[in-house]
Amino acid sequence: MIWALVENRKIEAKPKLDGICPLCRKKVISKCGEIYVWHWAHVKDENCDTWSEPESAWHKHWKATFGKENSEVLISKDSETHIADILTKNQIVIELQNSPISKSTIREREDFYGERMIWLINGEEFRVNLTVKDEWDDQDSIELKSLPRKPIRWKRSAPEVKKGINGEFFKWKFPRRSWKDVQRPLFIDFGEDSLFMVKEGMGTTQIRGVYIKKEKFIKKYGGDFSFYIQIQKENQDQPL
Repeated sequence: MIWALVENRKIEAKPKLDGICPLCRKKVISKCGEIYVWHWAHVKDENCDTWSEPESAWHKHWKATFGKENSEVLISKDSETHIADILTKNQIVIELQNSPISKSTIREREDFYGERMIWLINGEEFRVNLTVKDEWDDQDSIELKSLPRKPIRWKRSAPEVKKGINGEFFKWKFPRRSWKDVQRPLFIDFGEDSLFMVKEGMGTTQIRGVYIKKEKFIKKYGGDFSFYIQIQKENQDQPL
């Protein structure tokens, strides 16, 4: 968790500070080392929400962009409660996913949050396994590190892509197959100034989608783009 309750207020983790978990109401302690992002942890290393994953700088960056009041929000349904990573002002749940996730957990989250949910996953780790090919040509493969670039228009049809649709087509080596049956809109963050919105093929060896500017995405869902840029600059300025 990035935030915990201290005197009934949402507070970021700070050295030598104790707080209360907003979900289970048990004591949490601040973890403020030099390697991992500062966060809150339960005293006995337990986790009251089985859907949570270790916090990263990537998580914190996105959560801070939408503000603490819209991040780590408790949502209850049918006597079950979970902590949504982001609940936007227009009541859209944005679930952040940095590490691999099981097919069953994907299904559980989608069923729980319903149709007003989107996925945002960190793709920097697996981007090296993706290459893009123009016009379904098997030659002159372009590494993903050269992207994003303007979407192309296909000149030939194929079973996976209808003729005339704008989009970018990737060959994905070692795809994360647990995502194959994902039902909610999914965006991949490759660390560039655009997000890749997957149209079809997630979790397979062939994936198609379009680029959406982060500024447009953030503003659409009520985040603070200028703050996102500010945090990004601060992270780049930090010494290695």
